[in-house]
Amino acid sequence: MGPLPQLYRYLVAGLVVVACLGTGVWLAGRLELPLGGIGVGLGAGCLLAYVLTHDFRRERSTRMTRRH
Repeated sequence: MGPLPQLYRYLVAGLVVVACLGTGVWLAGRLELPLGGIGVGLGAGCLLAYVLTHDFRRERSTRMTRRH
């Protein structure tokens, strides 16, 4: 999604975590997941929110000083 303003990053991350949490609880009804799917949903939501809001293209600025 690229570089987003801070407010939109929080909004996207919150919506993704809530959606994944709901999906985890829904899956717990169909499968035998521990804690009713809350752990699976939160884990997947946090991972997906990080992937969606992180800018992987940005290069880190590293300064190297050469001493002769």
